[in-house]
Amino acid sequence: MFSNLAFCAVYFFEMLISYIFFSQIGEKKYNIWLCLILGTAVFEIGALGNIIFSNTVWLNMITFILINLIFAVFCFKIKFSMALFYSIILDLFSAATEFSSIFIISAITHTETTAYNDNIFFFIVDASTSKCLYLITCMILANFIQREKSNNVKIPITLYFYSFVTGLALVTFWGICTNYDLSNNHQILLSVVCMTMFLSAVILFISYQNSIEKANQYFMIQKEMEKINIDKKYYDILEQQNRELMIYAHDTKNHLNAIRALNNNKEIDEYLSKMTDDLKAHSSACHCGNHMLDLIINKYVTECKIKNIDFDFDTRLSNLRVVNDYDLVTVLGNILDNAVESAYKSKEKHISLKTNKVNTYDSVIVTNSCDFHPESTDGELRTTKEDKKAHGLGIKSVKKILKKYKGDLEWEFDSKNKQFTTTVILK
Repeated sequence: MFSNLAFCAVYFFEMLISYIFFSQIGEKKYNIWLCLILGTAVFEIGALGNIIFSNTVWLNMITFILINLIFAVFCFKIKFSMALFYSIILDLFSAATEFSSIFIISAITHTETTAYNDNIFFFIVDASTSKCLYLITCMILANFIQREKSNNVKIPITLYFYSFVTGLALVTFWGICTNYDLSNNHQILLSVVCMTMFLSAVILFISYQNSIEKANQYFMIQKEMEKINIDKKYYDILEQQNRELMIYAHDTKNHLNAIRALNNNKEIDEYLSKMTDDLKAHSSACHCGNHMLDLIINKYVTECKIKNIDFDFDTRLSNLRVVNDYDLVTVLGNILDNAVESAYKSKEKHISLKTNKVNTYDSVIVTNSCDFHPESTDGELRTTKEDKKAHGLGIKSVKKILKKYKGDLEWEFDSKNKQFTTTVILK
């Protein structure tokens, strides 16, 4: 009974190592706890299957490939073919480290290679040692894969050193047990120490991984906030410049009208009229009563002209005064940035923005031309840029802001008309 429990514990530790490995090379579909619960269920089913069939070596290896494959496909964003390939590699690594640890321990302690079959303590020490080697091997492979993908996350050498020292300590425990007559209580105590030492190495790797992920997320959010702050300062400067230009344009039109009143030449009158029309054409495109909304729309009107994108807007029903300037920059800036990027790559090159008000709700509807169906997972948009972690935060920032206004964001793609529509609702 105790040996079966130890066997299930070994599978649990193998699941933790697989989690560390797959987390390094792929993005998790769920949070850490759900991944670990699902992984534990899959691996323990595999352990029970091997116990039922008397732990046959060939069956053990096939089962290990299958449970790693299922774990990788269901809990991580990894292609099936790659998940199968890595599962086979992990199976080979696991078998190699198990046999290596058995031969190394027996050579150092001068014991039989089959000693672990007759003594549960030897089994625990051997399993802990082999899994330490397995963990180090998996992390080296994961770092190599990351380097090939130009990933900046690196595992420090101290973590490898800790696992290596843990392995040496376990071999030393084996030697102590073979050279000294220990009581059952002492053997149980050393077994617990062995399991705890190995588990501490695994937890150390997982904790480091999570701290790196959180640090990266914090860094990305900080970059997004810096971008929004820069945009806000830009709009403030733009507003000041617009005010000065409007004053200058107003004074200039007055001067031109005064000159026209003093002039009797028809050709000069036509020339002055043309100058007045030009001044009107270069004035602000939007006058909705919300200075920040005017600035944002005018900015994208100019940008779309440069990129030959047809941009039209209608803000008559709502000027979004319920949203403060900082939040408005975040929401509209991110949505219109995505719309401009998509429209610029399309054939039609068109964007429309419309605001509306129904009862206590204000809404913004942005429709842009889009030639390809956007990538999404469970209704959540995914960035198409290569660096997935560095991008895709814009919509997350928008949704975070919308929570403050008890709002929501919805999107839909019209494949027939090749149009992508983003709808923002604010209370």
